[in-house]
Amino acid sequence: MRDNFRPNLRLTTNILLVIGTFLIAFKIDSLNHHTRIYQQRKNDCARAYALNLTEFDEGFLKKYKLEKTRRSVDEVISYFCNYYLQ
Repeated sequence: MRDNFRPNLRLTTNILLVIGTFLIAFKIDSLNHHTRIYQQRKNDCARAYALNLTEFDEGFLKKYKLEKTRRSVDEVISYFCNYYLQ
């Protein structure tokens, strides 16, 4: 009976390397997606502050699912954008 340990080990190692490479590529892609979302929110907040929060009132609240409870719209948007504009 022949010893097939080394070829089987090499095949298993190659398969694991391919799987690992795809997992790393997938993780990098998901990081890029989160960066795009953060950048979009940052741009929207900067635009809202540049326009003095007048044109963005209802559209901004609807886009980011913000609710105006007892605060004014300006306070809600400024509280939301405080994190992104630091």
